[in-house]
Amino acid sequence: YDNGTTTGKGKVGLDLTWNPFNYFPEGQSYIVLSYGFLDKFDIHGYYSIPASGSDNYYLGLFYQFYKNIYLDLATAVGIRKYRTISEQHLFAPQLLYTFYPFRSLRIGGSLVALRDIDRNNKLIGTTVDIAISIPIYIPEKLTGRINSIDFSIGAFRPVLWKPDKGFWHPTYSIDFTFNI
Repeated sequence: YDNGTTTGKGKVGLDLTWNPFNYFPEGQSYIVLSYGFLDKFDIHGYYSIPASGSDNYYLGLFYQFYKNIYLDLATAVGIRKYRTISEQHLFAPQLLYTFYPFRSLRIGGSLVALRDIDRNNKLIGTTVDIAISIPIYIPEKLTGRINSIDFSIGAFRPVLWKPDKGFWHPTYSIDFTFNI
């Protein structure tokens, strides 16, 4: 899920979502990978296999510009391409956020301006997503490879298609953070 917290220097983030046997017609299976090459900078990307339509992938840079005990804020820029069609999109600007309401519970999401690269970066619209992240595993000591495992559940408001019911589409992911 999108959020405003950097992965951290020398750490890898891996988020997985699976749409088993394309059970959900508007669903997708995807993997998100991020690497913290500095404390506040990540390189991040994803590969998505939608139930219908063309596979697509994204690559971008992420910068966390604000952090305190209650809120993290970040921005990012990246490009999405499709495998079987020439369409490509610029994701800019992006505002990503993480709220820490209490303990280790987090609420994160993003506002992403989607632009058509082939039409001089014309604005298509702004996607919105929000998710609650619940820790499944946090080691007592951060001496091993696994830093954390979380379960995230949320909602996504797309601009390229409309969900069957309302404006929001449900999402989930299992999120891992590793030391390398």
